[in-house]
Amino acid sequence: MTAFEPTEQARAAAIRAAALADIARRRTLVASAWNGRALITVAELLDIVTLSLYEEAPARPDGICESARLALADAEATAAETPGTGFPADFGQYVTHAMDHRPLTVPTLPGVTGWSLADEDTQLAAALDALHGHLAAAAAETVALALLEAVFALHDKRADLLRLTHG
Repeated sequence: MTAFEPTEQARAAAIRAAALADIARRRTLVASAWNGRALITVAELLDIVTLSLYEEAPARPDGICESARLALADAEATAAETPGTGFPADFGQYVTHAMDHRPLTVPTLPGVTGWSLADEDTQLAAALDALHGHLAAAAAETVALALLEAVFALHDKRADLLRLTHG
């Protein structure tokens, strides 16, 4: 019997999941109680993703094991239900990108009103798009992790815009 050894891509995805869990935990320090609980849930689910990618052989050709896929889907659902976390509903793409290299997308923010806020959102979306290009071209995972920090700072700013619009 041979022990499972994760691929380089699975290790990179696991490292990204762990980095996002760290971002979620750091955000609990300044979040409201409601958002803080959601951030803790997201972090714990990302811990499951991290461990699963290291320890579980994938059953599908995309390289993502089932427990990681399910935990990531639950983390995304939590983020979608709690936009105040600053995590976009489709943030799992940043983890899976290390494995599938699908193009990263910038989610639209529905309901950002006012020319000033809409203009700021357009600028933030353009900056996110540029960072996505750098992330896709990152030669080293340490560079990718630094870029993820910047990407999630921009996602948090976009979430702030949404809060300003909707009170």
